[in-house]
Amino acid sequence: MIYKAYTNGYFDREGVDVELYTKFLKDEEIFMLPKAHKETLAVEEELGKAGLYFGKISGIEIIDKMVKGELDGGTVGESSFVVSAAKGVPIVAVAQLGYEKIPAKAIVMRKEVPIESSKDLKGKTLFSRRAGPGDAIFLREFLEAEDLSEEDVTIIDQVEEDDVKKWLLDGTVDGGLIHVLGVKHEVEKGTVYVYRSMDWINPPISQGVLVFRKDYVESHAEEVQKVVEAYIKRIVYEQSLPDKEKDRSWDKAFMMEGKFQDVGIATYELPPLMKIGIMNKVQGLLQKYSYIDSTVNLESFIDNSFVERAMEK
Repeated sequence: MIYKAYTNGYFDREGVDVELYTKFLKDEEIFMLPKAHKETLAVEEELGKAGLYFGKISGIEIIDKMVKGELDGGTVGESSFVVSAAKGVPIVAVAQLGYEKIPAKAIVMRKEVPIESSKDLKGKTLFSRRAGPGDAIFLREFLEAEDLSEEDVTIIDQVEEDDVKKWLLDGTVDGGLIHVLGVKHEVEKGTVYVYRSMDWINPPISQGVLVFRKDYVESHAEEVQKVVEAYIKRIVYEQSLPDKEKDRSWDKAFMMEGKFQDVGIATYELPPLMKIGIMNKVQGLLQKYSYIDSTVNLESFIDNSFVERAMEK
């Protein structure tokens, strides 16, 4: 939604100069995205980078660059935000981004590996994809839901998307947890089948978070307010469209709705307020799996006032 607001001039119309940065999979350097989507496509073509490998910077990387002063804010996952807050990183969440009302991830297995029940998973090699700590945690919660332990399987965490494809084909892994776009791509190729959509965490906790450095929020509150207002206006616009006009193209840059088998893309709520209860549940899981040593009061890292003021308008 932030990208769509960016390329459709929503930030410009609010009078705030936004520069949006990302990187390609396995690249080290970030680069500024053109404001015209066709120019972004030209960059992809020039570099020979497929769209599936675009926008691959993790939430932890984003927050690290924020701390170094290279970025003022960013879009991160719920776990990257919470683990950073729990470690005392001076960041502030100002809005909820995409929220998985229905599962947007699933456990897939290679076609050659039939799984009829939990016991068939024993001895298998499973992966979680390159991301913040969330996916690794979700995979372990899956094992618990299946009445299995980490001793029953081999787990490989933080696997890059291109390696996922390669390892599924050559049998290095038997299955793992992937996002709906990857699910659709691999199922349609005939590489995998869906064993279970991510229904074992209910209510869902997986979501995006709009964060800024704390010092930036304090010194540039007006700019942060305009960013939030532009973002909300884009949500309002998409929700106002007739059903037949909503983009279901599976082009991840502009897609508005989409469901494949039992998984679908994230939705955007109004008002997009940060939910402290959900964040506390995330924090509990991070502590359970030793990603953090102790918990903190997350309310001091959340400021919903920007969304509240925007909604009043």
